[in-house]
Amino acid sequence: MSSNGLLTPTGARAAAAAALAPQADDDPPVMWGPVDAVDPPALVLSWDDPWLTYDTACIWRAQLTVVCFAGRVEPDAGVETLERLASYVIGRLQADRYVWPFNGSQAPRQTEIANVPLLMCRLNYLVRVTIERT
Repeated sequence: MSSNGLLTPTGARAAAAAALAPQADDDPPVMWGPVDAVDPPALVLSWDDPWLTYDTACIWRAQLTVVCFAGRVEPDAGVETLERLASYVIGRLQADRYVWPFNGSQAPRQTEIANVPLLMCRLNYLVRVTIERT
């Protein structure tokens, strides 16, 4: 956390990863960034567009995205898995001491990672961050 109490973009990903970290054997694993393979069910922290937007001289807004991956594309089981993952993410971030303002979602859809068709959705959070100048 910076001197003004805000997280950096890296700090925001770390805080989200900590809030979403598995606490039980059946909780999904959390990965901090883009991956070339995933073993669902899993969560991947990413950024969405616009990534950073200017607010004030010290405050920026960043679009943090939690990508929820269910298993291979299956009509019923995959959607149910995504619904459980979305509930898990929303509940865990609402219970965290850091405020995670929800900013919308992307409906379930198919994507491919490592030539494997997967069902996924995105949950977006608009996070206030600071950009440290070097």
